[in-house]
Amino acid sequence: CGASRPALAGSRLGARTLTRVPARATVMAADAATLQALLDGPARPPAKGKVRKAADKPNGVLTIVGCYSPTWEAIGFARGEINAHELDDVEYVSRQFRLGGAVAIAPTVGDGGCTAEQLAAIMVEQQRAKGEFPGPCPVLLDGAGADPLRLAEAAAAGCTGVTLDLGRMGAEAAAKQAATAAHLGLEVVLFAEPTAESVAAACALAGETGLVCLRADSVAAALDAAVLFPDGVLKATLAPVADVREAWALRDVGYSTLFLANSLLLLATIERVEIQTILKAMRSKGSAKFGKGSNLGRGECAKEVLGSMSV
Repeated sequence: CGASRPALAGSRLGARTLTRVPARATVMAADAATLQALLDGPARPPAKGKVRKAADKPNGVLTIVGCYSPTWEAIGFARGEINAHELDDVEYVSRQFRLGGAVAIAPTVGDGGCTAEQLAAIMVEQQRAKGEFPGPCPVLLDGAGADPLRLAEAAAAGCTGVTLDLGRMGAEAAAKQAATAAHLGLEVVLFAEPTAESVAAACALAGETGLVCLRADSVAAALDAAVLFPDGVLKATLAPVADVREAWALRDVGYSTLFLANSLLLLATIERVEIQTILKAMRSKGSAKFGKGSNLGRGECAKEVLGSMSV
């Protein structure tokens, strides 16, 4: 999603001690027979719309879904930087999303994406946060495509839901997969193209528990396409946000949720900060017009927070 940038000489994240999760998950993927049994078996309880509810905030409040693939450009960009091994570590990234306040995590599978073991590691890392604050993030399996076995893998792994790309799959295939997801009790996020027809079709498939996310090639395109959503529908977008102020600008035109992918990891590397720092800055109540994105939200939070800091 993000544009390639030249490497920064001597880049550092700063001296700090990272608390690592002590053990890694070693979970075997479900076999084909088990997955087929899920597809052929009785319907699971219907999805509760957990991610949609988390995204449904008052106007001006931004929520974030953290996307991840170990093959993105940002991983290679970080090679040679002090935090390169951290971006390769799915447990570290998973923890950073949670600490940064993400409402969900969307690891990509297939075509060089996360392996079954990496997906399991994310699931286990999140479940370790039960009883803590912040608690575990729901996990959305991204990249399922038209293969129903991918949906069964998501259900078997304990994912909350899946993403389906209406524009790339076509309406018929997306509708079939949405029905399979409902059978498995999975929530659905529908990616739509920036056209009125695509957004309308995605809204129809999403129903009352799903979420529609507009996929845009640029932040400018996402800003222009905000008007395509029907009244009363939550607005979400996946766009190559390269600056905190761009996130605030998307919030100001009515988007309640940002799906952040490769560009988020690039920004964290370039700014030499942890992922959670970027997420917290984007979620702060800064001004897209007058705020300083280079401050990463510092000094631009809500008045009540500033007041508590001055006491």
